[in-house]
Amino acid sequence: MLQIQEMHLAQQLSTFRRQTGVKQAAMADSLGISQAYYSRIESGTKQPSLQLHAKILRLLEENRFRSCFDQWRLAVRTAPTAASLIRAQGDGIELIEFSQGFRSQGGIYAMLESGERLDGLLGEEVDTHFDRLRQAGAFEGRVLVVENIWQTMMPSGLGYFQAVSTAIPDDLGGTALHSHHLSIEQDDYDAAVRDGRTFRILKR
Repeated sequence: MLQIQEMHLAQQLSTFRRQTGVKQAAMADSLGISQAYYSRIESGTKQPSLQLHAKILRLLEENRFRSCFDQWRLAVRTAPTAASLIRAQGDGIELIEFSQGFRSQGGIYAMLESGERLDGLLGEEVDTHFDRLRQAGAFEGRVLVVENIWQTMMPSGLGYFQAVSTAIPDDLGGTALHSHHLSIEQDDYDAAVRDGRTFRILKR
């Protein structure tokens, strides 16, 4: 009977991770165990203690990772700096959140709402970067950290940015990109274009 219960627990863990996109390492950290130990529990080859079993069940019931993504959204929404949270939806790019820092720029950045498509709205160069992110697999979690340098028309004129984007599990079982955007000078932008440094994969 105990072995059947443990196999059921293993299936629950596997299903939970498949639905949420959460990595084994994140699950292990949340439970306070090593990834190797967690992996054996999920495969059904290791029985957790009663205390750990109860902890796992609480984690599955509370679905803490969904609320964790809500906290990501809140962090981006309230940031005074330029930050964004986006994801691929079908053939488009969906806005999840823009920060207060971005919205304070005015114009379209102040008007866009969560769930709206971004492609086709922020300029041809931004759309090119979206395509590069797709091709690199960033929206599927195959690339973890990407740097890009881009320009767009802001209400105050042409703006130049250096962005670092990190792939994180979203609330739909997919991958979102959390990005910080640093305003740079045109000379820095021109140098990056000249040297072919407008798009770089920093970590796979």
